[in-house]
Amino acid sequence: MQSQHSPPRRPDFSRWHVDIDDVLNPYLPAPPWRWLPRPVSHFLGYRGHHPPRALGNVVIAFWSLIGAFCGVLVVAEVSLHVSSFQQHNAPVIIASFGAAAVLEFCAIDSPFAQPRNAVLSQVFASAIGIGIGRLFALNPQAHAMPEIGGALACALTIVVMVFTNTVHPPAGATALLAVTEGYDIGWWLIPVMLLGTVLMQAVALVLNNIQRRYPVYWWTPHPLSPPERHDLDSARPSKEGEPAPTASEDQLFDVPAQVIVQEGNVYVPDNIWVSAEEMEMLQRISERM
Repeated sequence: MQSQHSPPRRPDFSRWHVDIDDVLNPYLPAPPWRWLPRPVSHFLGYRGHHPPRALGNVVIAFWSLIGAFCGVLVVAEVSLHVSSFQQHNAPVIIASFGAAAVLEFCAIDSPFAQPRNAVLSQVFASAIGIGIGRLFALNPQAHAMPEIGGALACALTIVVMVFTNTVHPPAGATALLAVTEGYDIGWWLIPVMLLGTVLMQAVALVLNNIQRRYPVYWWTPHPLSPPERHDLDSARPSKEGEPAPTASEDQLFDVPAQVIVQEGNVYVPDNIWVSAEEMEMLQRISERM
């Protein structure tokens, strides 16, 4: 109880937290990949309870080389053949796609590389950058200082990405370029970035899923649908002396944050983010059981 003479407590701003997923996720359905044919779901990143094995950096470097080359080339070639882009002075390719290629073909396990971050962040950045550039253009003195507008656009883009859980470092470069070099292209930068990000994602889905897994998740690593009671009961370890229940792939998909390690088997649902190194460690534990 607060004393009569004690000063009123001040709000602790350092503990404030805004999470848009708390509002959106309850209304979003779980991904339907498990219902699709296996060859299709495989190239959408779905693995059931069979995550990919750990790979050496030679394989990672090889697929990063192939992926970055193909991804950047496809984006540039398609953009060059869109007449509307050329009529509005669009460049051959936005430089931030080079940074995006590093994430989407090399550091594919990073949260910054997942589709939600890669696509939405670039749309936000291009809209904010062009908007700030247009506002500064209304004042001749402000228009003569693109360094201030670029810094402001980059800073605002970071804030939006933090609040929307879409942090993607290349988007900061997109916002900066939109102010300093994107006046001629104007609002057409948004469809340019949207098409480019979608194309790079398509290339990433094909090449990254040959020996690796991409994406780790599409929207969030957390479950989007509540678990059913019978799913929880079937995934719970059995009592001593009773045979362990066999958890189906569909059941494990609906159980949030639950990894099952049995003798010789490891079951990891898709809504849990486990790296290849962590999976290798779990498999070693199961072999010792």
